[in-house]
Amino acid sequence: MIYRESIITEMKPKYLFVKPEVVCKELSEWEKDILLLNKMDFSKAYKKKIEAEINSFGLNLRMAELADIDPVYDFIITRFAREYIEDVSKYDIFRFIEYGHGLIIEDVHQQILGCLFEVGYEKKQKKVSYSIRLGIDDSLKGNGLGRLITVYSCLLAMERGMQVKIGLISFNNFRSLHIHVNQLGWLVDTFYHNLNSLGLSFEFSLPLTPEGLLINRIDLEKVRIYIDELQEGIDYLLINSDDVETIKSIYKNHSFLIAAIINPEQEEDKPVFFALPVEMLNAK
Repeated sequence: MIYRESIITEMKPKYLFVKPEVVCKELSEWEKDILLLNKMDFSKAYKKKIEAEINSFGLNLRMAELADIDPVYDFIITRFAREYIEDVSKYDIFRFIEYGHGLIIEDVHQQILGCLFEVGYEKKQKKVSYSIRLGIDDSLKGNGLGRLITVYSCLLAMERGMQVKIGLISFNNFRSLHIHVNQLGWLVDTFYHNLNSLGLSFEFSLPLTPEGLLINRIDLEKVRIYIDELQEGIDYLLINSDDVETIKSIYKNHSFLIAAIINPEQEEDKPVFFALPVEMLNAK
């Protein structure tokens, strides 16, 4: 497709990647149309669509303000429980709002029901937008609001000149991995097995370009066909999600990267990681 070919042709920086079209979702006609727009108009159109979708639930999406520090802090420590109380201070929230951006989802009574924060910086000569503290109230689970607020944050970061969106996540936070890696198209590019109190963690990323936001989303039915038709160990790997040694090995050797999460058919089973050769992802 012309969109995919264009991003491959323009690929220079290390952090850019393209998942193979054979395992990715087809673009809708609306998505094809907005990819013809310049970056700013693309972002404006996409943000407007997200705002309308959130409004359809009787909710409002807005930018966080300094007056939100206390109520957001209360929401975070309730949503994430004790393990995160010491990790995020009110000063941190101040810093996120002032030097990055914060997003708030609230109901008609201005009760906070969701949030996501971002802070920007530079690392290895690339402008990075780092996602922090995505949280959605349990009463809203299953409506795709985490996905919507994450895309919106990506669009804001892209408008501000950030080149890549990055997040750190526990390696067994399968729900969030499914949202980011499958539904949003992020790629797991680093595995940390030595972060001590943070535990085993993945770093994942997404190129902040219109194409990067749309062409890397996973179609699990295509993934299953790919697995049936191609050769494991060469064209892909299937890794049990508790197989830490294999995960550690592939990321140490930088041979395969996790590109999709295959959810189990039986509820008691664990997901499986679907990894592709680095060369197929145009990664370095």
